[in-house]
Amino acid sequence: QQTSSSSNTDAKNNNNEQKIAVDRSDIITKLDALLLSPPPFIKNNDPTVSRGDQYGKYSLPIIGEIGVAAQKQKQRKDRFIEVGFLPQFFEVGELVGERRQWNLLQSAERKREGASEIRRAFNIYTTNLNFNPNKYQWVGSTQEKSRLIRDDKLPTATDVIRSDLDARDLYRNQVQTYIDDARAEFEYQKKNSSGDVQKFDPAELLDILRQARASLDKWFGFVPGGDVKSALEIVQREQA
Repeated sequence: QQTSSSSNTDAKNNNNEQKIAVDRSDIITKLDALLLSPPPFIKNNDPTVSRGDQYGKYSLPIIGEIGVAAQKQKQRKDRFIEVGFLPQFFEVGELVGERRQWNLLQSAERKREGASEIRRAFNIYTTNLNFNPNKYQWVGSTQEKSRLIRDDKLPTATDVIRSDLDARDLYRNQVQTYIDDARAEFEYQKKNSSGDVQKFDPAELLDILRQARASLDKWFGFVPGGDVKSALEIVQREQA
């Protein structure tokens, strides 16, 4: 009886080990497809990245910078901020440099989008957002707002928009970095295990993917729930 019981236990353990091996092999196959051969999901009729140029209305070199400088001066006057002639004069030169740098950054970003459809998807959503350039909703305390007003440090709508977009780009970059790290770690484990799923150590990979998920959740934290619901409904209709 003891021998029979022991044999049954060994058989059950072997079956469990085989099932675990099969499950792990299936997971590795799915990760291989997702990380090394990610399927395309942006369609030709989907929106595209929309890069608004603040010089668009004044597209000619120098003329555009003078136009933007005039806009900035008007904004300062509206806020009762006086600036002398020389700072205004040098501001045009600064804007020339900013415009050149902006064009270089956008060119580099287009190349990164070409190498990562996930990054392009992030940018499609972000660059098509519409913000009210004249007002925003204050969500802090009344006391904090009063203090900022007294110290003349209450952020403008432009400051708030820039901060919002910077935060979205920060989390986008984090997600991209974690995905690249996950891909590298997955390839390393595949090579190191030589096809033996038992030797595939997923610990580091799982940690990277958890960090990617955390950054992704933070990025989606900026997206209204209604937008997420609408997007899911569209995907479900397309898959039906």
